[in-house]
Amino acid sequence: MRLSERVLKPISWANNCQNVTYQSLDASKLKTNFLMHPKITPSYIFIIFLSVLLSCFFHEFAHWLMGEYLGNEMTMSMNTVKTVAGYYEEEWHRNIITSAGPIFTVLQAIFFFFILDKNRNILFYPIFFFPLVYRFFAGLANIFEANDEGRLGLHFGIGLYTLSILVTGFLLLLVILISRKHKIGFSFNLINFLFCSVFLLAVVFADQYFKIQLI
Repeated sequence: MRLSERVLKPISWANNCQNVTYQSLDASKLKTNFLMHPKITPSYIFIIFLSVLLSCFFHEFAHWLMGEYLGNEMTMSMNTVKTVAGYYEEEWHRNIITSAGPIFTVLQAIFFFFILDKNRNILFYPIFFFPLVYRFFAGLANIFEANDEGRLGLHFGIGLYTLSILVTGFLLLLVILISRKHKIGFSFNLINFLFCSVFLLAVVFADQYFKIQLI
């Protein structure tokens, strides 16, 4: 081997290692920039979509599971849970089953609040943020027909909108606290709200149109 080759080969190897290192640093920097300065990307929109689907599913699943646990045969779609028989085995089951969905959704927000409080990973933000959108629109739906919180409020004599306002207000407070801590801007939250709203309405209309029974 020539002397020049002996000298150039280590240099070439060192340059390749340096390039790999720079590429790794660039990828790490891009990830860090996204977490610290979040942007709406196609991947992030897809995460919003998944968050909406999973949140809706497990909200309804909480209703279904509580009904089954109490001895009622239940059926479930993406936006509806009801008894197969058309009535509850015991009348007091109604309120317990009704409350299971909103309780799960609030606990979901609290769980991811603590995750985001300790670790600024914006990829968890949609599944934390969506419960606010979910219960906000559930409250608006009371105008047309009493929803979960609305039915509970009427049963306990505190009005159709009281529980919806309290639940939505609490979820809004969680979002404000996380947004302030991690300096998440209003525009980013607004875009999240709009995408969550669109995907939620798509789930609701698809459920009404196709009536796909999941369980």
